[in-house]
Amino acid sequence: MKKTFLFPSYFRKIGWIISITTLLYFLIGVIFFAAKYDFNFKMPAIVGYGEIPFISGETKYFILAPTSFITTLFPVLMIIGFVFIAFSRERNEDEYVSKIRERALVWSVLVTCVILILSILLIYGMTAFYVFWFDFLFFLLLFVIKFRIDIFRFNRSAKKDEE
Repeated sequence: MKKTFLFPSYFRKIGWIISITTLLYFLIGVIFFAAKYDFNFKMPAIVGYGEIPFISGETKYFILAPTSFITTLFPVLMIIGFVFIAFSRERNEDEYVSKIRERALVWSVLVTCVILILSILLIYGMTAFYVFWFDFLFFLLLFVIKFRIDIFRFNRSAKKDEE
């Protein structure tokens, strides 16, 4: 059997903790604190812009760029959480589970590509930039949902066969 590059199964719990905590922070902040919950900080950047992005045209290299939690850490933490959830080994990882994983992966790539094509054709400006930015996060979310549903169906049918 081929070697698969999957995380140990306990990484799924870590991924859920990271994803749920990050999402709760985001939702509670949006609902109860409006714009006051997003904090700003500086991150090292290879390429950055001047004071007014895309207008001043002043590109700077190797700087500390001002950013915020929502635009930087939120997507990173969500991607890490979803990668841990999506690519953690199942307790009973066999060829059929690998086949389910492969089908879910192909399905999520195709759906994400259709959505990305529609986004390119129908959304413009900075909104398009944000759509493209969150596209990978959406791909992982689709994969996790499709894979979990298919595993649930497989386990339910296996349970019925045992009875």
